[in-house]
Amino acid sequence: MENDGVRPSPCPLCVRFSDPESPLVILRSPLSVLSHMPGIDLPGYLLLAPARHVEDAGGLDREEQGEMALLQSRAVREILTLPEVRKVYVLSFGEAVPHLHYHLFPRTEAMGRDPELLAHGAPDGPKIFERYRERLAVPGLPDRVHALVLRLRTVFGEKPLLP
Repeated sequence: MENDGVRPSPCPLCVRFSDPESPLVILRSPLSVLSHMPGIDLPGYLLLAPARHVEDAGGLDREEQGEMALLQSRAVREILTLPEVRKVYVLSFGEAVPHLHYHLFPRTEAMGRDPELLAHGAPDGPKIFERYRERLAVPGLPDRVHALVLRLRTVFGEKPLLP
């Protein structure tokens, strides 16, 4: 493909993760980054991504695979301790942002009872994810999200990532 003189846009996750002062980053290692999702007032809605630019899970090396699996497990356990959280959805699309990242989305008790978001009497995860991302969108950093990020920094800083 020829270069038409237009520079590709920088990866938004690479840019966000390069900010050492990011108020959303919970843990940053040489291999991976765990952060809170910006612009959504839902404490525990986390993003997990490799630190380097990788576009799909097939591009992860063994160390990245291991660390990210461990972080995902630990993060899900922490999210499930939050009040009202009954389930954590783990999703990855890679459409709008081509940097591999996993959404760790907390589904609360109330979300699971919304009659518009049930399928055959059970919570419809994709509908819940879409509806509540829109419904809980906010500018800035909500206080309760910031407080959780600070607490999770302490929790994740207490133990080494890999034994």
